[in-house]
Amino acid sequence: MNKYLSLLRPLNGIISMFGVFTGYSIAQKAFTFNLELFIGMIAAFLITGAGNVINDYYDLEIDKKLNKAIQQTKDKKLLVYSGILFATGILISFLLNIHAVVIAIAVSVLLIAYSTIMQKYKFLGNWVVALGTALTLIYGASIIQNYDSIFILAGSALLANAAREIIKDTEDLRGDSGIKTTLPMLLDFGAIKSIVLLLYSLAIILAAWAWVLGFMQGPYYILLILAAGILFFNSWKFLRGKKFKTAQQYSKYGMIVALLAFLGGIL
Repeated sequence: MNKYLSLLRPLNGIISMFGVFTGYSIAQKAFTFNLELFIGMIAAFLITGAGNVINDYYDLEIDKKLNKAIQQTKDKKLLVYSGILFATGILISFLLNIHAVVIAIAVSVLLIAYSTIMQKYKFLGNWVVALGTALTLIYGASIIQNYDSIFILAGSALLANAAREIIKDTEDLRGDSGIKTTLPMLLDFGAIKSIVLLLYSLAIILAAWAWVLGFMQGPYYILLILAAGILFFNSWKFLRGKKFKTAQQYSKYGMIVALLAFLGGIL
């Protein structure tokens, strides 16, 4: 039981749930909690967990190479487990509305494609993973079908997450060699640094643009966005110093602060 729970990577699932809560709160322009939101958050947790399980199954050889494998053999039960999680997440989305169902199916297809047919094209897979994360915001807004401003904020999340995925690939360069084709394999380190800085910068500009347009309001939003920008810049500095794990950590901190900013924008 502990093995199957750990494969879900609960922390990632909780972050997805928080993304749904944030998207819903932005759409409502208020903090509320009800049954529909709870259903949406559970669906996000299950689909995120399913994506982690199927990715672990197909990434077994890479994980062994990096000495971080969870299981020692390819257990077909993991595919069944992943399928059940995907199906359950999609099915309970039917309790919401057709928009939520379409997004749940789209995210599930993206995560499955990422682990199966995009193994050799990780430079494209980075955007699939980032899009899956950004769609949690849109999924939250879909619960009440109000999409004002959410696409701008989801775009900001997409860019920041893509930057983090590229940093992760830079760290995993040795393990991915001969198995996947990642952006750090195609470009030199100088180009990688420039791309990550550009993505972070565009993410902050988009978030600030939502404030300029009046979609997000109040001092909390812009102050927290600036704080997220500082964290992203520190992530880039650690990347430049080839401290990849620390760069990833600061990237994750920046994303959490950015989500808090999105919530602060409706106060």
